[in-house]
Amino acid sequence: MAKETLLSNAGSKFKDWFIKNPGMKITILLFAILVWFFIILGNQYNYTINTTLEIRNIEEGKTLKEKLPGTIQANFYGKGIDLFYLLISPKSSFKFVLDIENIHWFYDFHLNEYFADNPEKIILPRNVNVNFNRIEYPESIRVELDRLDFVKIPVRYQLDIKTDPGYITVGNPIVIPDSVIVSGPRTYVKKYKEVYSRKFSARNVTAPVETDLDLVISEADNIEVSRCKIHLFQAIEQIGEGIVTNIPVELIGVPAGITVQVAPSEVSLTISAAVSWLKDIQPEDIKIYFDFNKNWRDGESYYTPTIELPPGIISWSEMTPRQIEVRIIRESNY
Repeated sequence: MAKETLLSNAGSKFKDWFIKNPGMKITILLFAILVWFFIILGNQYNYTINTTLEIRNIEEGKTLKEKLPGTIQANFYGKGIDLFYLLISPKSSFKFVLDIENIHWFYDFHLNEYFADNPEKIILPRNVNVNFNRIEYPESIRVELDRLDFVKIPVRYQLDIKTDPGYITVGNPIVIPDSVIVSGPRTYVKKYKEVYSRKFSARNVTAPVETDLDLVISEADNIEVSRCKIHLFQAIEQIGEGIVTNIPVELIGVPAGITVQVAPSEVSLTISAAVSWLKDIQPEDIKIYFDFNKNWRDGESYYTPTIELPPGIISWSEMTPRQIEVRIIRESNY
Protein backbone atom coordinates (compact mmCIF):
# COMPACT_ATOMS: atom_id res chain seq x y z
CA MET A 1 0.00 0.00 0.00
CA ALA A 2 2.84 2.40 0.89
CA LYS A 3 4.45 1.80 -2.55
CA GLU A 4 1.16 2.47 -4.39
CA THR A 5 0.64 5.63 -2.34
CA LEU A 6 4.16 6.81 -3.19
CA LEU A 7 3.61 6.27 -6.94
CA SER A 8 0.27 8.01 -6.78
CA ASN A 9 1.81 11.01 -5.03
CA ALA A 10 4.66 11.16 -7.59
CA GLY A 11 2.20 11.07 -10.47
CA SER A 12 0.11 13.78 -8.91
CA LYS A 13 3.16 16.02 -8.38
CA PHE A 14 4.31 15.53 -12.01
CA LYS A 15 0.83 16.42 -13.24
CA ASP A 16 0.79 19.57 -11.13
CA TRP A 17 4.28 20.47 -12.39
CA PHE A 18 3.32 19.97 -16.04
CA ILE A 19 0.07 21.94 -15.77
CA LYS A 20 2.05 24.98 -14.64
CA ASN A 21 3.38 26.65 -17.85
CA PRO A 22 3.11 23.54 -20.16
CA GLY A 23 4.10 25.50 -23.29
CA MET A 24 7.59 26.23 -21.98
CA LYS A 25 8.07 22.61 -20.90
CA ILE A 26 7.04 21.30 -24.34
CA THR A 27 9.46 23.75 -25.98
CA ILE A 28 12.30 22.50 -23.78
CA LEU A 29 11.45 18.90 -24.65
CA LEU A 30 11.41 19.59 -28.39
CA PHE A 31 14.71 21.49 -28.18
CA ALA A 32 16.30 18.55 -26.34
CA ILE A 33 15.06 16.15 -29.05
CA LEU A 34 16.45 18.46 -31.77
CA VAL A 35 19.85 18.64 -30.08
CA TRP A 36 19.90 14.86 -29.72
CA PHE A 37 18.97 14.50 -33.41
CA PHE A 38 21.85 16.73 -34.55
CA ILE A 39 24.30 14.88 -32.31
CA ILE A 40 23.19 11.57 -33.85
CA LEU A 41 23.50 12.96 -37.40
CA GLY A 42 27.01 14.19 -36.66
CA ASN A 43 28.31 10.73 -35.84
CA GLN A 44 30.03 8.44 -38.38
CA TYR A 45 28.17 5.35 -39.63
CA ASN A 46 28.30 2.46 -42.08
CA TYR A 47 24.95 2.19 -43.83
CA THR A 48 23.55 0.10 -46.71
CA ILE A 49 21.26 1.97 -49.11
CA ASN A 50 19.07 0.78 -51.98
CA THR A 51 19.96 2.85 -55.02
CA THR A 52 19.31 2.92 -58.76
CA LEU A 53 21.35 0.84 -61.22
CA GLU A 54 21.34 2.46 -64.67
CA ILE A 55 22.42 0.60 -67.83
CA ARG A 56 24.04 2.77 -70.52
CA ASN A 57 25.41 2.51 -74.06
CA ILE A 58 23.77 -0.66 -75.39
CA GLU A 59 25.09 -1.43 -78.88
CA GLU A 60 22.82 -0.09 -81.62
CA GLY A 61 20.35 -2.65 -82.92
CA LYS A 62 20.55 -4.73 -79.75
CA THR A 63 18.77 -4.85 -76.42
CA LEU A 64 18.96 -6.63 -73.09
CA LYS A 65 17.78 -10.20 -73.46
CA GLU A 66 16.79 -10.44 -69.79
CA LYS A 67 15.69 -7.72 -67.42
CA LEU A 68 18.36 -6.56 -64.97
CA PRO A 69 17.69 -5.42 -61.41
CA GLY A 70 16.72 -1.76 -61.29
CA THR A 71 18.29 -1.27 -57.85
CA ILE A 72 21.31 -2.54 -55.95
CA GLN A 73 22.31 -2.43 -52.26
CA ALA A 74 25.45 -0.32 -51.70
CA ASN A 75 27.26 0.26 -48.40
CA PHE A 76 28.66 3.73 -47.58
CA TYR A 77 30.63 5.28 -44.70
CA GLY A 78 30.03 8.84 -43.57
CA LYS A 79 28.24 11.21 -41.22
CA GLY A 80 24.63 10.54 -40.42
CA ILE A 81 23.55 13.83 -42.03
CA ASP A 82 25.21 12.87 -45.35
CA LEU A 83 23.80 9.35 -45.30
CA PHE A 84 20.35 10.75 -44.53
CA TYR A 85 20.67 13.11 -47.50
CA LEU A 86 21.51 10.15 -49.73
CA LEU A 87 18.34 8.39 -48.64
CA ILE A 88 16.12 11.29 -49.72
CA SER A 89 18.06 12.24 -52.89
CA PRO A 90 16.26 11.93 -56.27
CA LYS A 91 17.28 9.07 -58.57
CA SER A 92 18.86 11.44 -61.07
CA SER A 93 21.47 12.66 -58.56
CA PHE A 94 22.30 9.36 -56.83
CA LYS A 95 22.81 6.19 -58.86
CA PHE A 96 25.30 3.60 -60.09
CA VAL A 97 25.97 3.44 -63.84
CA LEU A 98 26.88 0.22 -65.66
CA ASP A 99 28.45 1.05 -69.04
CA ILE A 100 28.14 -1.89 -71.47
CA GLU A 101 29.43 -0.13 -74.59
CA ASN A 102 32.06 -2.81 -75.24
CA ILE A 103 29.75 -5.80 -74.66
CA HIS A 104 28.75 -7.52 -77.92
CA TRP A 105 26.66 -10.44 -76.62
CA PHE A 106 27.26 -11.26 -72.95
CA TYR A 107 29.52 -10.48 -69.98
CA ASP A 108 29.63 -11.18 -66.23
CA PHE A 109 30.17 -7.99 -64.21
CA HIS A 110 31.66 -8.34 -60.72
CA LEU A 111 30.21 -5.14 -59.33
CA ASN A 112 32.67 -4.49 -56.49
CA GLU A 113 35.61 -4.77 -58.88
CA TYR A 114 33.85 -2.73 -61.57
CA PHE A 115 32.96 0.23 -59.35
CA ALA A 116 36.33 0.12 -57.56
CA ASP A 117 38.00 0.47 -60.96
CA ASN A 118 35.46 3.02 -62.23
CA PRO A 119 34.58 5.34 -59.32
CA GLU A 120 33.28 7.95 -61.82
CA LYS A 121 30.35 5.56 -62.47
CA ILE A 122 29.08 6.24 -58.93
CA ILE A 123 26.93 9.37 -59.22
CA LEU A 124 26.54 11.21 -55.88
CA PRO A 125 24.76 14.49 -55.05
CA ARG A 126 26.93 17.56 -54.67
CA ASN A 127 28.24 18.47 -51.20
CA VAL A 128 27.70 14.93 -49.87
CA ASN A 129 30.84 13.65 -48.16
CA VAL A 130 30.57 9.84 -48.05
CA ASN A 131 32.88 6.96 -48.94
CA PHE A 132 31.73 3.98 -50.99
CA ASN A 133 32.63 0.69 -49.26
CA ARG A 134 31.16 -2.17 -51.29
CA ILE A 135 28.15 -3.58 -53.11
CA GLU A 136 26.18 -5.80 -50.75
CA TYR A 137 23.71 -7.26 -53.28
CA PRO A 138 23.96 -8.48 -55.96
CA GLU A 139 27.70 -9.01 -56.05
CA SER A 140 27.67 -9.87 -59.78
CA ILE A 141 25.37 -9.37 -62.77
CA ARG A 142 25.31 -11.25 -66.08
CA VAL A 143 24.53 -8.96 -69.01
CA GLU A 144 23.24 -10.76 -72.11
CA LEU A 145 22.23 -9.00 -75.33
CA ASP A 146 19.95 -10.00 -78.21
CA ARG A 147 18.86 -8.52 -81.53
CA LEU A 148 16.25 -5.76 -81.12
CA ASP A 149 13.13 -6.66 -83.11
CA PHE A 150 9.82 -4.89 -83.82
CA VAL A 151 6.64 -6.63 -84.92
CA LYS A 152 3.06 -5.48 -85.45
CA ILE A 153 0.51 -7.93 -84.01
CA PRO A 154 -3.30 -7.90 -83.72
CA VAL A 155 -5.12 -7.29 -80.46
CA ARG A 156 -7.60 -9.96 -79.32
CA TYR A 157 -10.24 -8.93 -76.81
CA GLN A 158 -11.86 -11.24 -74.27
CA LEU A 159 -15.48 -10.31 -73.59
CA ASP A 160 -18.24 -11.98 -71.65
CA ILE A 161 -21.29 -9.70 -71.91
CA LYS A 162 -24.77 -10.90 -70.96
CA THR A 163 -27.66 -8.55 -71.73
CA ASP A 164 -30.96 -8.22 -69.93
CA PRO A 165 -33.92 -9.95 -71.61
CA GLY A 166 -35.14 -7.70 -74.42
CA TYR A 167 -31.64 -6.37 -75.24
CA ILE A 168 -28.92 -7.53 -77.62
CA THR A 169 -25.35 -6.74 -78.58
CA VAL A 170 -25.22 -5.02 -81.97
CA GLY A 171 -22.32 -5.69 -84.32
CA ASN A 172 -18.76 -6.53 -83.35
CA PRO A 173 -16.95 -4.56 -80.67
CA ILE A 174 -14.97 -1.53 -81.84
CA VAL A 175 -11.39 -1.80 -80.57
CA ILE A 176 -8.89 1.10 -80.70
CA PRO A 177 -6.18 0.30 -81.57
CA ASP A 178 -6.78 -3.08 -83.17
CA SER A 179 -3.03 -3.79 -83.32
CA VAL A 180 0.13 -2.82 -81.43
CA ILE A 181 3.88 -2.78 -81.97
CA VAL A 182 5.81 -5.22 -79.79
CA SER A 183 9.54 -4.58 -79.40
CA GLY A 184 12.31 -6.35 -77.53
CA PRO A 185 14.81 -9.21 -77.79
CA ARG A 186 14.26 -11.36 -80.88
CA THR A 187 14.16 -14.51 -78.72
CA TYR A 188 10.89 -13.35 -77.12
CA VAL A 189 9.37 -11.10 -79.79
CA LYS A 190 9.10 -13.99 -82.28
CA LYS A 191 6.81 -15.84 -79.85
CA TYR A 192 4.12 -13.16 -80.11
CA LYS A 193 1.59 -13.66 -82.92
CA GLU A 194 -1.19 -11.77 -81.13
CA VAL A 195 -1.77 -10.09 -77.79
CA TYR A 196 -4.84 -10.47 -75.59
CA SER A 197 -6.63 -7.98 -73.41
CA ARG A 198 -7.66 -8.80 -69.88
CA LYS A 199 -11.07 -10.45 -69.73
CA PHE A 200 -14.06 -8.15 -69.30
CA SER A 201 -17.36 -9.47 -67.92
CA ALA A 202 -20.70 -7.75 -67.45
CA ARG A 203 -24.18 -8.99 -66.59
CA ASN A 204 -27.72 -7.63 -67.05
CA VAL A 205 -26.47 -5.03 -69.51
CA THR A 206 -29.00 -2.56 -70.96
CA ALA A 207 -26.70 0.20 -72.26
CA PRO A 208 -23.63 0.40 -74.51
CA VAL A 209 -20.39 -0.83 -72.93
CA GLU A 210 -17.33 1.43 -73.16
CA THR A 211 -14.15 0.68 -71.24
CA ASP A 212 -10.35 0.60 -71.30
CA LEU A 213 -8.71 -2.82 -71.03
CA ASP A 214 -5.11 -3.64 -70.10
CA LEU A 215 -3.12 -5.83 -72.47
CA VAL A 216 -1.63 -9.03 -71.07
CA ILE A 217 2.14 -9.26 -71.60
CA SER A 218 4.30 -11.76 -69.75
CA GLU A 219 6.45 -9.98 -67.17
CA ALA A 220 9.08 -12.68 -67.65
CA ASP A 221 9.79 -11.43 -71.19
CA ASN A 222 11.79 -8.23 -71.64
CA ILE A 223 9.11 -6.89 -73.98
CA GLU A 224 7.74 -3.40 -74.59
CA VAL A 225 4.38 -2.63 -76.21
CA SER A 226 3.48 0.58 -78.04
CA ARG A 227 0.20 0.72 -76.08
CA CYS A 228 -0.54 -0.94 -72.75
CA LYS A 229 -4.32 -0.42 -73.01
CA ILE A 230 -7.04 -0.62 -75.64
CA HIS A 231 -10.33 1.25 -75.80
CA LEU A 232 -13.37 -0.96 -76.43
CA PHE A 233 -16.93 -0.05 -77.38
CA GLN A 234 -19.79 -2.53 -77.70
CA ALA A 235 -23.21 -1.28 -78.84
CA ILE A 236 -26.25 -2.58 -76.91
CA GLU A 237 -29.83 -2.01 -78.09
CA GLN A 238 -33.38 -3.05 -77.36
CA ILE A 239 -34.86 -5.84 -79.42
CA GLY A 240 -37.74 -4.84 -81.70
CA GLU A 241 -40.12 -6.65 -84.02
CA GLY A 242 -40.94 -5.82 -87.63
CA ILE A 243 -42.49 -7.27 -90.80
CA VAL A 244 -40.46 -7.61 -93.98
CA THR A 245 -42.63 -7.96 -97.12
CA ASN A 246 -42.00 -9.08 -100.68
CA ILE A 247 -39.26 -11.56 -99.82
CA PRO A 248 -38.64 -13.68 -102.97
CA VAL A 249 -38.91 -17.46 -102.70
CA GLU A 250 -36.05 -19.16 -104.55
CA LEU A 251 -36.38 -22.58 -106.15
CA ILE A 252 -33.27 -24.77 -106.25
CA GLY A 253 -32.41 -28.40 -107.00
CA VAL A 254 -34.82 -28.80 -109.92
CA PRO A 255 -33.85 -31.74 -112.20
CA ALA A 256 -33.47 -31.23 -115.92
CA GLY A 257 -36.50 -32.05 -118.02
CA ILE A 258 -39.24 -30.53 -115.87
CA THR A 259 -40.43 -27.05 -114.98
CA VAL A 260 -41.44 -26.22 -111.42
CA GLN A 261 -43.28 -23.17 -110.12
CA VAL A 262 -43.90 -21.93 -106.57
CA ALA A 263 -46.90 -19.92 -105.45
CA PRO A 264 -46.76 -17.35 -104.11
CA SER A 265 -43.35 -16.26 -105.37
CA GLU A 266 -43.00 -13.75 -102.51
CA VAL A 267 -43.82 -13.97 -98.79
CA SER A 268 -43.75 -11.77 -95.69
CA LEU A 269 -41.83 -12.52 -92.51
CA THR A 270 -42.04 -11.20 -88.94
CA ILE A 271 -38.54 -10.83 -87.54
CA SER A 272 -36.84 -9.81 -84.31
CA ALA A 273 -33.69 -7.64 -84.35
CA ALA A 274 -32.06 -4.62 -82.78
CA VAL A 275 -34.31 -1.59 -83.20
CA SER A 276 -31.79 0.32 -85.32
CA TRP A 277 -31.40 -2.62 -87.70
CA LEU A 278 -35.09 -3.11 -88.45
CA LYS A 279 -35.37 -0.05 -90.71
CA ASP A 280 -32.37 -1.11 -92.81
CA ILE A 281 -33.31 -4.74 -93.50
CA GLN A 282 -34.27 -5.33 -97.14
CA PRO A 283 -36.22 -8.30 -98.58
CA GLU A 284 -33.15 -9.57 -100.46
CA ASP A 285 -31.20 -9.75 -97.15
CA ILE A 286 -33.30 -12.75 -96.12
CA LYS A 287 -32.92 -16.01 -98.04
CA ILE A 288 -36.03 -18.16 -98.43
CA TYR A 289 -35.81 -21.18 -100.70
CA PHE A 290 -37.25 -24.60 -101.50
CA ASP A 291 -34.84 -27.40 -102.40
CA PHE A 292 -36.84 -29.52 -104.81
CA ASN A 293 -34.33 -32.33 -105.01
CA LYS A 294 -34.21 -32.81 -101.24
CA ASN A 295 -37.72 -31.94 -100.07
CA TRP A 296 -40.26 -32.67 -102.82
CA ARG A 297 -42.50 -35.70 -102.21
CA ASP A 298 -44.83 -37.24 -104.79
CA GLY A 299 -48.46 -36.40 -104.08
CA GLU A 300 -47.67 -33.47 -101.80
CA SER A 301 -48.16 -29.87 -102.96
CA TYR A 302 -47.71 -27.55 -99.92
CA TYR A 303 -44.40 -27.06 -98.12
CA THR A 304 -42.69 -24.83 -95.56
CA PRO A 305 -39.59 -23.40 -97.26
CA THR A 306 -36.17 -23.07 -95.65
CA ILE A 307 -35.45 -19.66 -94.09
CA GLU A 308 -31.89 -18.39 -93.61
CA LEU A 309 -31.52 -15.20 -91.58
CA PRO A 310 -28.54 -12.87 -92.05
CA PRO A 311 -26.35 -11.84 -89.10
CA GLY A 312 -28.13 -9.31 -86.93
CA ILE A 313 -31.60 -10.85 -87.16
CA ILE A 314 -32.28 -12.85 -84.01
CA SER A 315 -35.28 -14.92 -85.08
CA TRP A 316 -38.47 -15.01 -87.08
CA SER A 317 -41.90 -15.78 -85.66
CA GLU A 318 -44.41 -15.85 -88.52
CA MET A 319 -44.43 -16.25 -92.31
CA THR A 320 -47.33 -15.16 -94.48
CA PRO A 321 -48.59 -17.35 -96.06
CA ARG A 322 -47.50 -20.17 -93.78
CA GLN A 323 -46.79 -22.53 -96.69
CA ILE A 324 -46.05 -22.31 -100.39
CA GLU A 325 -47.46 -24.43 -103.20
CA VAL A 326 -45.04 -26.29 -105.45
CA ARG A 327 -46.42 -27.01 -108.94
CA ILE A 328 -44.74 -29.37 -111.42
CA ILE A 329 -45.12 -28.65 -115.15
CA ARG A 330 -43.64 -31.45 -117.28
CA GLU A 331 -41.95 -30.26 -120.44
CA SER A 332 -42.92 -31.61 -123.89
CA ASN A 333 -40.74 -34.32 -125.35
CA TYR A 334 -41.36 -33.08 -128.90
